Amino acid sequence: MKMKRKLKKILLVNPPNIVWEGKDRKRVDFPIGLGYLGAMLKMEGFEVEGLDVLMEGFDTEQKLPGGKIRFGLTDDEIKKKIEDFDPDVVGVSSMFSKGYKLAFHMCRLAKEVNPDIVILLGGNHASTLPEECLRRSEGAVDYVVIGEGDYTTGKLIRAINKGIDISRIPGVAFMDESGHAVVNPYIEPIYNVDLLPWPDRSLYSIYKYSKIGHPHGDDLNNTPYTTFVSSRGCPFLCTFCAAFHVHGRTYRPRDPELVLDELEYLVKVMGVREVHFEDDNLTFDRERAMKIFQGIIDRRLDISWIPSNGLAFYTLDREILTLMRDSGCYTVWIPVETGDELTVKRIKKPTKIQTFREIVPIIKELGMIAKGLFMYGFPGETREQMENTFRFAKELDLDYATFSLTTPLPGTELWDEALKIQPELADPDFDWERLQFGISNLQIAGMSTDEMLQLRKKIWLDVNWGLSENEQAPDGK
Repeated sequence: MKMKRKLKKILLVNPPNIVWEGKDRKRVDFPIGLGYLGAMLKMEGFEVEGLDVLMEGFDTEQKLPGGKIRFGLTDDEIKKKIEDFDPDVVGVSSMFSKGYKLAFHMCRLAKEVNPDIVILLGGNHASTLPEECLRRSEGAVDYVVIGEGDYTTGKLIRAINKGIDISRIPGVAFMDESGHAVVNPYIEPIYNVDLLPWPDRSLYSIYKYSKIGHPHGDDLNNTPYTTFVSSRGCPFLCTFCAAFHVHGRTYRPRDPELVLDELEYLVKVMGVREVHFEDDNLTFDRERAMKIFQGIIDRRLDISWIPSNGLAFYTLDREILTLMRDSGCYTVWIPVETGDELTVKRIKKPTKIQTFREIVPIIKELGMIAKGLFMYGFPGETREQMENTFRFAKELDLDYATFSLTTPLPGTELWDEALKIQPELADPDFDWERLQFGISNLQIAGMSTDEMLQLRKKIWLDVNWGLSENEQAPDGK
């Protein structure tokens, strides 16, 4: 690529999203991954600005064919913001497979503003399918940053500036001059995460997210709030999870005191009153987690908080749950997934079903809200096994339960299983926008797509409110 100027100004873009009418809700949170990346790039001397198309245009909706709704800034508004900043580099987040088209669209819009802009694509989907992203973007993406981009991104930009051979930069994919995709060796995860700067929350105003008030977990007791990460990586092997493509399977915790220092800064300087922990496994290291919870109390931070992404449930008992409550936790999302013993083993879930029976009553007794996450329709799952999950959901007597149709995500063991029964998922024309949890993508147990969807509605209404499938849910779903 012929450079006309040194790359200095970088715009980090969180693209628009789609929801399926009647099957999904609009949500937006501070994009903490881009916050971390922006902080590192600033520390390395680059001029960085953030653009969250979702947050800035949350109330702007465009109806698309097939019951889809795009929300976020319009194309003209996006191009105007790119023109105003006049970046040398635009980095676009492609976290979810269902949003890949809109991520590519952001890349094309940037090229329309200035063909010389260098376009970087990163995130979970991009890391899972770097070569596919390069090809499907049809020239709009110059480089894919694979895995954790904190160090790789700056190294890549400096290499471009100095004319260094990009094939020598691990964790990068690109198209060579002959049109062949080059995927460099993957880079190891960042093991000492304490060396990373805190995410730059000035790039995307946390106060605007608080005003919108639609976080991905739906829980929000106090504002201002922000997302927070105290560790990276999950060592478990759940067959349906694709998160390891960015953060790997090595658990890397931050020092508890440094975590508390950041929390204290958020509370005392930025006025934050609620924190949503986005760790894949907040309590994986039980003793470390308890130090953080006790530290919140000892430092009198006076925040409410939720573990919005995950907990290692086998680490929970009355002692740690009491400490969670006393430090401000008010809702516990419980990743049950299935109530069928055979399915638990097949999906390599590390928690026994009996654990949930023991822990849920304690959560409720301590005055916290217990919410369950369930999936059904795994490859090879029978109708009877699905019914086991539904019965178990009722047995647990949760305050709320969500039911997702099993969705195979590229790069997972579940995806490989699904391809055996539905090879069309790998067809180049398959619409990845269908890869979301309110739509049936798999033909299971002889049930049609409509039957799977109707079953979801029926169970959701019955378990949560004791309503029939012809009645309206209080939450509008």
